[in-house]
Amino acid sequence: MGHGRGRRSRRSGLEGAEGMETRAGYVVVGAFVLALFVGGMAMAIWLGGLRLDQETRPFHIYFEGSVTGLNNGSPVRYRGVPVGSVTNIRVDPENVERIAVTIEVDAEVPIKSDMYAVLEAQGLTGIGYIQIQGGSQTASERVAEEGQKIPAIPSRQSALAQVFATAPQIADQMVVLMARLQTFLDPDNEQALRDILGNLATVTALIARRSDEIEQAIVLGAQAARDVSHASAEILPLLDVLQNEVEAVSEDTRATLATLRGTASGLDSEIGGLAVSLNETSDRIGATATQLENLVAETRPGVRDFANTGLYELTQFLVEARALVDNLDKAVHQLNRDPGQFLFGDRDGQVEAQ
Repeated sequence: MGHGRGRRSRRSGLEGAEGMETRAGYVVVGAFVLALFVGGMAMAIWLGGLRLDQETRPFHIYFEGSVTGLNNGSPVRYRGVPVGSVTNIRVDPENVERIAVTIEVDAEVPIKSDMYAVLEAQGLTGIGYIQIQGGSQTASERVAEEGQKIPAIPSRQSALAQVFATAPQIADQMVVLMARLQTFLDPDNEQALRDILGNLATVTALIARRSDEIEQAIVLGAQAARDVSHASAEILPLLDVLQNEVEAVSEDTRATLATLRGTASGLDSEIGGLAVSLNETSDRIGATATQLENLVAETRPGVRDFANTGLYELTQFLVEARALVDNLDKAVHQLNRDPGQFLFGDRDGQVEAQ
């Protein structure tokens, strides 16, 4: 019996030691899990760049369209940099056609008056986030409007949202296009298309049979191109010479035109002087005509008297003058015939006057 008690006491001691070892293992596992959890949280905080003492500012954003994929806690980014998160999403009680989204942004991030918000989707998951874009250094800080406590950032549609908005129209156009394509591919058009393909195959076979001739034509074309290139090389110097000649002729023409312009200018001045002289001469002729008119008016009575009496006396004077001339003529003839007789007279001392 003494031996039986000893064996039972040893068995109970072993069971107590095993129980203590089991509890110690649980404690170690629990401590490891707790440490792993704390380390994961610390790692998440460090990787996410979160600060427990971070100061934030609230902003409202109003979206006209759907905000599918956006949830509380969704990130807010400025040009890809995380600057805050979404804190509230609800239908705007003042306008049911838009969604009011409240965000919290890091107080150190300036929100300028020319910034705007765009709803974006992250990858293929469809998880939404808000992207703040725009902004310039010279713009002022965005402030709340009169009567509002929280500033509002205007929103715009993203490129993806615009695609989704126009997707129904694109689908309708695709349906119309498919219907027209189906109409185009009716049996008659299908047979015509087969004929076109058959003709194309015939032309292709003909080209294949004439490949040698086509190759020769290509070679001849290349040779012609080389000949044209050589001819161009020979023509270019001639064109340069011709260009120089044309430039020389142009210079001579310019000089001639300049001379003609100078001559024309001189002629203009001379014509102007001649016109002045003509004007002066015309004035003088006019004055002379006036004087002649006055002279005629003054001499008109004398002319009338001359026509009445003086003309007869003038006629008598001319008759007597003619007789005198005849006598002088006879005297000259006699002088030429016999100067002595003319000078010394005849025997009775008289000079014959007939």
